[in-house]
Amino acid sequence: MSNDKQTAQYKAAEYMYDLSNTALENGFKTDERWEVSMATAAEKKAIEKQYYPTVASGIIPDLLTTTFRLVKNQLKQSIKEHVASTDRFAEQPVYEYLVAYNVNRPRR
Repeated sequence: MSNDKQTAQYKAAEYMYDLSNTALENGFKTDERWEVSMATAAEKKAIEKQYYPTVASGIIPDLLTTTFRLVKNQLKQSIKEHVASTDRFAEQPVYEYLVAYNVNRPRR
């Protein structure tokens, strides 16, 4: 296994641990689920303003996609592919964070 793969697996395990602890601390019921997505800094900030609790982790871009797939797999969730912009001159977003939130727990 390459070092990148081991690092992504470590990051995924660490993130799953954080999700589990946050769910326990906030009294999640067994049927409540995390929504996990890759986010830019602006998207992360918007999600954190809208939902509580959130779990965000900054991950280097080289490992982010692999870590995201590992986390989604461990949560037994399907992966929705990001739709690429049809405007070839549009700046592609730079995802820096893995962010989890529960859509049923908006910030009040």
